[in-house]
Amino acid sequence: MYKKFLQTLKTVLESGSVGNASSSDEELEQWEQIFMMRDENGNSYHDKRKKRSIWCRPSCIPVSIVILLIVLVVLVPLLDQPNIAHVLPAARDLHCSDECRLSLVESIPEGHMYPPNSTHANTKNVWLDLIDEAQTSIEIASLYWTLRFNEDYPYNSSIEGEQVFQSLLAAGLKRNIKLKIAQNWPSKSFPNTDTEYLVKKKAAQVRSLNFSKLLGGGVLHTKFWLIDRTHFYIGSANMDWRSLTQVKELGIVAYNCSCLGNDLGKIFDVYWSLGTSDAAVPDSWPKELSTEINMDHPINITDDQGHYGAYITVRSPIYW
Repeated sequence: MYKKFLQTLKTVLESGSVGNASSSDEELEQWEQIFMMRDENGNSYHDKRKKRSIWCRPSCIPVSIVILLIVLVVLVPLLDQPNIAHVLPAARDLHCSDECRLSLVESIPEGHMYPPNSTHANTKNVWLDLIDEAQTSIEIASLYWTLRFNEDYPYNSSIEGEQVFQSLLAAGLKRNIKLKIAQNWPSKSFPNTDTEYLVKKKAAQVRSLNFSKLLGGGVLHTKFWLIDRTHFYIGSANMDWRSLTQVKELGIVAYNCSCLGNDLGKIFDVYWSLGTSDAAVPDSWPKELSTEINMDHPINITDDQGHYGAYITVRSPIYW
């Protein structure tokens, strides 16, 4: 780099000094006429400047500007080079546990028939399995709850929702699993009587997020289950028996994926903090809620389906 700079500098200097004496003298005479360059006795500096170095001639001014630009372009970045390493992000090679398994999950409405081996794991069965896997905690984010059998809508297929509800109730009461639910603020249309029952039985802690108060509008539309911050489900299925038997739903379940489970837990922590009576959205969130796993640096996962990258993300604040 320095050799190239010196060679460039030499070329510029040589090109600046090239040109016959008469042309340089003509430049000097024009320069004097414009600026009236005289000494204290009124004599012209013309004769004196002829004897001086070419550096003193007006033609050296553009050359000097070129040299200055070269210095700025070449030397300044070199002088600042040690600081660049501190600015550029270090290369990441983020890997998840080899045991991490991700699978598609879906709900097929009753009466719909598909060819054998063309469907994926059933949502209800996956939820029940996740409840069984729980050792210490179950954290659920949801829009509303209508899992239980309702006499106003006595459909036989609602039994699947009732099974999930009873399993959650047993986990909180009999197995001492810490069940925490972050839900959207109840309304007349969605009173969330299911979660009220869980709280009444002391089987769960529940917090409701009022997005109209927090952000001026919006709802908590997230639907995920997080088990021991290691296993999780994310999908379209609401905590509604109809999402298990009457509506086509799609999601993903992950087992032994604490690398992503911890990030999902940070999102739940945000919901949980916003569910208090005096909650307010802060100007900035604590540093511990940040993550290195994102779209630019996804976690690397390898399982029997192949090798791929993954990360957890959320919607815009108005529609969480």
